[in-house]
Amino acid sequence: MQPVTTPLKLVALGGGTGLSTLLTGLNPYLNAGQRAMDPPCPVIRLQTDLPFNHVELSLTAIVTVTDDGKSSGRLRSEFAVLPPGDIRNCLVALAREDRFLKGLFKHRFAGNGTLGGHSLGNLIIVALSQMSDNFLEAIEKASALLGCAARVLPSTLDSVDLEARIGGQMAYGQRAIKALSAARGKPIRNLAVTPADAHALPEAVNAILEADLITLGPGSLFTSVMPNLLIDGIAEAISESKARKMYICNLMTEVDETDGFSAEAHVTELLRTCPTLKLDYALFNSSPISSEMRALYAEEEAVMLEPPTVSHFAFGDVQFVCKPLATEARSVRHDPVNLARAIFEIYYNA
Repeated sequence: MQPVTTPLKLVALGGGTGLSTLLTGLNPYLNAGQRAMDPPCPVIRLQTDLPFNHVELSLTAIVTVTDDGKSSGRLRSEFAVLPPGDIRNCLVALAREDRFLKGLFKHRFAGNGTLGGHSLGNLIIVALSQMSDNFLEAIEKASALLGCAARVLPSTLDSVDLEARIGGQMAYGQRAIKALSAARGKPIRNLAVTPADAHALPEAVNAILEADLITLGPGSLFTSVMPNLLIDGIAEAISESKARKMYICNLMTEVDETDGFSAEAHVTELLRTCPTLKLDYALFNSSPISSEMRALYAEEEAVMLEPPTVSHFAFGDVQFVCKPLATEARSVRHDPVNLARAIFEIYYNA
């Protein structure tokens, strides 16, 4: 078997823990920026008859910046910066394992004092931003500290928030939207970013236009996946890009966003909210979830998303693909290794 000689230009859009999980799976296949003494990319044993077994990536992560909760929300309010939390998670996922700073970036202060609940990585990004008065430069410096071999970009440098209508009532801000949806038991409608004239980061647009493959998710549908697409210029660039586009669905429903949704409904809602989006694939989990874990999630009114029963989605002609993706420990999560392998198999089989 011969390696693929041209790096696959992959752009991954999302936020929350879902995007960082995906990046964890993709990280071992990044060679760019590595030192001569570093081990080469591992061999990917694809479950196909493809004429290669080694994939090299050129990776860009584009991260949503509408988070207004916890440490990120406090830092946004106090220092007028973009929320650093999701960006930090992505940088840590892409960090070299031998970097001592990786552990420091993950450290979270305990207690109820001024520092209580803050991640040290968030504070470092804010500090770097204040030192250069440039948030994008701060991300690049943090990336260099961690030895990341991929680029992490916010979808916009404008300060943006989410707004939505839920059961006839408007909610403003990510936390308020999720709280009202859970309390009312009503679907999220008319999701939008405010201000509406927020512009996409040019570097993010260029990465999308040059991509071979674009992934959306996994992550919370309304607060991690969709916000990037609502930034002026992002959805348009995705539509214009010749890349193949893949949506990666969550494993479980979320009571404050997708209560009662089927797997197919996630795709329906995504395309209804972003009608210019043209998807080639939607990837779903086929691994069974244990009865113990199902019961645990039932206490949070969350259920497993069963695989679709059809192979194509008529609205938009999206191909549905189901693969074993789930892993269980303290919670149900995408297995990073299996998720990365599934993405490569789908793309190269096309």
